[in-house]
Amino acid sequence: MAARTVTIPPPAADPGVFPARRVLVAACGSADVLTLPQSILVLRHALGLDVRVVLTPAAARFVPARSFSLLTGHPALVDEEGDGEVPHLALTGWADLVLVLPATANTLAKAALGIADNLVGTCLLAAAAPVVLVPSMNQAMWERPAVRRNVARLREDGYLVVEPVPVLALSTGTRAGRGMPPIEVVLEQAAAHLRAAGASRG
Repeated sequence: MAARTVTIPPPAADPGVFPARRVLVAACGSADVLTLPQSILVLRHALGLDVRVVLTPAAARFVPARSFSLLTGHPALVDEEGDGEVPHLALTGWADLVLVLPATANTLAKAALGIADNLVGTCLLAAAAPVVLVPSMNQAMWERPAVRRNVARLREDGYLVVEPVPVLALSTGTRAGRGMPPIEVVLEQAAAHLRAAGASRG
């Protein structure tokens, strides 16, 4: 049987120009998490970034943490267990960028309210680096007033929330999903957000 190959899309920016070298990816429990391994390949091999992954328990039910450990070369964590360190502080202190990919309605709500009841939540609350959230949910959920309020609050608080795009919803078999745009688009917006954050600090 011939070996399967993975096509890595061209990078969104020159590896020497992308304004982050260390990216903490926080994965939530959307079906879009199934595409995350491909995105991590882009981050690591097209852009040459150092990537670490934390997952919500729901995300780990879609893709085991071990899979992300193999992809990144670092332990992928679902909870706060660490070797003599506090993971959410160590990871957010290390990261130049926190990328929530994908972000569920539940995680958007928790981040907007400052709720930190899992490792992803504590990382978001502790993060000093810029945070980019990439929502993924059904269109009906995305359009609910509560979700729109949470997104507006997050943007007011300085987070970048990337607009989702129409995708096939696994639950209905229709294009009623609102999911992650191509990773190149996410990275372009993340790069602009990082540069704007750097300019405001300067």
